Amino acid sequence: MSLARKAARGAIWTIFSSIGGRIIGVLGTMIMTRFLDPDEVGEVSVATIICFSVTWATNFGWGQYLVIHGRGDAAKEVGWHATLGYVAVGVVTLGLIAVVGGGLTPLLGAPGAALYLPGMALAMWIRRLGMAPERTLTMKMTFRASGLSLFAGESTYTVVALACAWRGYGGMSIVYGNIAQSAIMSAILLAAANWRDWGTPMWPRWERVKSFLGFGWPIAVSSVAHGGSRYWDNLTVSTFFGPGATGVYNMAYNLADIPAIQIGEQIQLVLMPSITELPVDQRGRAAERSAALMSLLLFPLAIGLGLVAKPLIALVLPADQWQEVAPLLVVLSGLSVFRPFLSVLAAYMEASGKTGRLMGLELAKLVVLLGGIAGFAMLGTNVLDWSEMSTLQLAAGAVGFAFGLTALTTALLVSREPGGPRMRPILKGFFEPLLACGVMTAAVLAAEHGLALAGVTHPGVVLVVAIVVGAVSYAAAALVIARDCSRDLLQLLKKTLRRGG
Repeated sequence: MSLARKAARGAIWTIFSSIGGRIIGVLGTMIMTRFLDPDEVGEVSVATIICFSVTWATNFGWGQYLVIHGRGDAAKEVGWHATLGYVAVGVVTLGLIAVVGGGLTPLLGAPGAALYLPGMALAMWIRRLGMAPERTLTMKMTFRASGLSLFAGESTYTVVALACAWRGYGGMSIVYGNIAQSAIMSAILLAAANWRDWGTPMWPRWERVKSFLGFGWPIAVSSVAHGGSRYWDNLTVSTFFGPGATGVYNMAYNLADIPAIQIGEQIQLVLMPSITELPVDQRGRAAERSAALMSLLLFPLAIGLGLVAKPLIALVLPADQWQEVAPLLVVLSGLSVFRPFLSVLAAYMEASGKTGRLMGLELAKLVVLLGGIAGFAMLGTNVLDWSEMSTLQLAAGAVGFAFGLTALTTALLVSREPGGPRMRPILKGFFEPLLACGVMTAAVLAAEHGLALAGVTHPGVVLVVAIVVGAVSYAAAALVIARDCSRDLLQLLKKTLRRGG
């Protein structure tokens, strides 16, 4: 089987299992809005992000190093050192934040978040138990267990969190759900991977530790910056607007992020080991092709989510302050246009060993994003006479701007490297699907206007019509505007799904 088809099968498996689990998770989260208010959700979000930040800061590229260097005679040694890095370092750092991290929460405008820190720290540490086994499976291009763990984890979280919320446990429902999710995910990965690949005990060797740290410290900084650009906006929102606004913003962001996370990042997990397997002179072309295919798949999902935000939220969330999610979702849906594109280029840079440059890009993105949110928040609060929601929408616009600027800068950098992705194919793969989305947008807006003239306003009807019109118009436009990429995608899917192929 060719590497492209093997990678495609891995991507399809992880994507569909991830989407299946995420659908369950999103439905459960929406049902929980009947039992939890935005303040509780915002406080749990702040506690979660503090624990996430500790995890990112102590991720010295253990997994990436294992995928790239954990082969041949050094395999067991690399696997054991990666396991120690994930588990032992997590005990110290997450244990510390569970004990003293509560002192940070008042500074972030959410003192109540201290209640949730110990439980979330435990959930994060349990998840680290399965990370080295998962990476050994990734290295072997075996993704079934990873996909199964994603589906089972989301399903477990939904059942546990929803049951606890129904029983009146408030924000702790989310904490208990996360602990159960981490436990089932790690259990599946530990059972699937050969323990000898990651758990053969031996004395740590200083030369290997130095090699890990030399490879991984830029990844640790990049991980903090990347995670911060995805989550620290919640902390900034909490500081300026309070936990209630943070809960609403977090809900909108999580919905807007579904295409990027459930499809884009699952493809990135497959891309990095796949690109590593290729000869150096073929990696640039592979990144061009992957970026174009990713854009063709994800752009209509991201932009379409913004188009149907109002009827979707009116249909699925309570008719109270949760309805404020809709205008934020329209603004934030743009981030999923740039994030998947960025993930392809990041996978290329990791596979090519450009971790230092990737670190710089992630740091710059974080500065632009947080600075933009804070600047717009202060502008709207202190200078312009806007409502809090309008100011929050303005601040949320900084997210898409930061990701867009980083995507352009990254494309310029990789295109200047010998054998790297070329700028013209990169731009073509980006703008052709975007133009097809323009056709889709016009068709959906026209359909919604026609329904309004006919007096049809029920959100369920509007939502279904918008989805059908959007899907048909995008498919037709893509086959004309992005003809070569569309044919490539259809042929790859046909070969991948063919039995015995």
